[in-house]
Amino acid sequence: MLGGPPLPQELTAVDGPLPAGVCEGSILGLGPHADGVKALVALGLVPPDVVTAMTLHLLARQPRRPRSGGQKIRGAIEGGVWVREQVTFHAPMRIDEPVRVTGEAIGRFSRKGRRYGVTRSTTVGEDGRLLVSSCTTGLLSYRREPGLEDAYEGIAEHDDARPGPDASAATHNPCLDRLAEAQPGDVITGERAQVTLAMMQQRDAGRDDNPIHTDPAVAKREGLAAPIAGGSHVLSFLQARLMQVWGPECLLHGAHFDVRWVGQTYADSHIVPSARVVEVTGDQVGCELSVEGEERTLLRGKMILPLAGGGPG
Repeated sequence: MLGGPPLPQELTAVDGPLPAGVCEGSILGLGPHADGVKALVALGLVPPDVVTAMTLHLLARQPRRPRSGGQKIRGAIEGGVWVREQVTFHAPMRIDEPVRVTGEAIGRFSRKGRRYGVTRSTTVGEDGRLLVSSCTTGLLSYRREPGLEDAYEGIAEHDDARPGPDASAATHNPCLDRLAEAQPGDVITGERAQVTLAMMQQRDAGRDDNPIHTDPAVAKREGLAAPIAGGSHVLSFLQARLMQVWGPECLLHGAHFDVRWVGQTYADSHIVPSARVVEVTGDQVGCELSVEGEERTLLRGKMILPLAGGGPG
């Protein structure tokens, strides 16, 4: 057994608005590749990469539990480094809008000597409308534990309660005309981008939720060759390119992402994001997603973007 509180474990709710500077940080974190995000922020809306991180926002603000001797430490549920994200954007979030984030730890497991946690969260706006739902799998430490056996506790990974596309939100998407032009086989590729340490630090806007993304000394202590870009940061280059092609709000009305980070994006390395359209029906557009690094693939995933109203997927 892995130990820890019984699952699912309800988390302490966190009330917004989001910290000042996160939208500007999103733009700065993209460097010269931020046109799609700039257009969205100009409309007064929060970029999708910021909204993707609502589970991390919740986990980073959980009460700290005392350790013997009076020290405070983070709870074992803290998200660490993302390895998988399942997220649905149900409706746009306005900049400075009061929000409430709730969630629960639903799983913990060990694999190949490393520990992971699975957390589900929901974010609603001040009027109660659903903004985002997500299920995040986080690696709790890069360092392996000798003798730690593979195990799983909690809700199974294939559980039906995880997020899916929200067709009911599609009728509010102002980008439907552009999306209707998508054809199977279309490939949307972003420019080759360098993810510099300065961009990673600017994106965090002075926060220290996870300094392995911004502090070389902390990254080295955790066994990394250099700071690594956060999962939502890597995904943001792909999302920004899709927004540039299909319109600023294209992803914020029911789109569902299921992505896995399969490699580290080290500071000052280069990436190339791309999406390939694999399905177009009257109801949705489906894409295969990837971010390629200098030597290996960094991200793989799928996106389903609903085109017609209906019930949640």
